[in-house]
Amino acid sequence: MEDKLITLKNYETVVEAMFDQELLKENNIDSSINNEDAVDLMPMFGELNEGLRILVFEKDYEKALKLLEDYGNAVDKSDTDEEE
Repeated sequence: MEDKLITLKNYETVVEAMFDQELLKENNIDSSINNEDAVDLMPMFGELNEGLRILVFEKDYEKALKLLEDYGNAVDKSDTDEEE
């Protein structure tokens, strides 16, 4: 059975996409960034093509989504704790 690639998340900058891609890699989830070169060279393509996209295998989608959500929640919580 072939596992197809699906979009995990859209990004406006390469830096954001690469950060999340590294987080996925550290957790043994293969991914690729689509449209990276086009958006770097011509930012208006980001608006036309939904920006950069991280693609993951369909079998890893739920795990990858939860990982990014958990990380985002942890960062938000630490920011809130620092403000208090």
